[in-house]
Amino acid sequence: MLGFLNVYKEKGITSHDVVNRLRKISGIKQIGHGGTLDPLAEGVMAVAIGKACRLLQYLTDDKCYLAEVKLGLATDTDDTEGKTLSLCRDLSHITEGQVKDALATFTGQQHQIPPIYSAIKKGGVKMYELARKGETPSEIEARQVTIYSIEFLGYTSPFARFRVACSKGTYIRSIARDLGTMLGCGGALSMLLREQSGPFRVEESSRLEQLQGDKGALPQALMPPEAALAFDTLNLQPESAKKLAHGQALDTVTLGLPPLDKELYIVYCDEKPVALARVKDNTVLQPEIVLTNAGDI
Repeated sequence: MLGFLNVYKEKGITSHDVVNRLRKISGIKQIGHGGTLDPLAEGVMAVAIGKACRLLQYLTDDKCYLAEVKLGLATDTDDTEGKTLSLCRDLSHITEGQVKDALATFTGQQHQIPPIYSAIKKGGVKMYELARKGETPSEIEARQVTIYSIEFLGYTSPFARFRVACSKGTYIRSIARDLGTMLGCGGALSMLLREQSGPFRVEESSRLEQLQGDKGALPQALMPPEAALAFDTLNLQPESAKKLAHGQALDTVTLGLPPLDKELYIVYCDEKPVALARVKDNTVLQPEIVLTNAGDI
């Protein structure tokens, strides 16, 4: 089994929990995902099954979130599940216009400081592991991220809601924290729904209960690599496909293939994905990621 799943991660479980449950459902150990969601968050989680894990790096990484921030609260995790650092009960001076204007300043490229409780490594150790030991780094390096758009959805004290489209590596918890700082009252993320991750949309996602309750549900939900990655496909005869699976480059003219105008292709043989191949010098098909052993072709 090889391909991608669009899974809905429920609130309260970890991304690793999702992977473990899918391993039990499918009986396949080689499962990975294209982006962690905090336990507080829910929504789209892109999952790779089998050797499709090797293709995760090629997934488009833009994401879209629906978020809610509780103003007046600052925590050590930058969400409402963390330890309270400060509390502002009087938010009468905060207006809807102020919240809207503050959110607008986040659009574009910016340097964002990740939350202390994050999976980013400091000295080879994940920061959340250091934080749990009380070894919080004295300085956290800012990372460049891109906020493509922020749509203000409303403010009913103390909660502000917005939709954000952003690049990979953007922490919505950091936006919540920085929004609260900008407004002078503190802010913590209270709800997060990932609506889209690359080509995967929440309205097309599958719940774990669905995949577990029906043995045919998982294979039916499985997306072929080219569908998830938006790559074109090529079909080769077994002899040529085996050479590609052995790591050999192939001459497209000798194969009788038409001119190839794309850089990457998913190569098939008898409906079996053989490799992700790169076209070089317009006439050479070079295997980049082998997906099937030559002996299985």
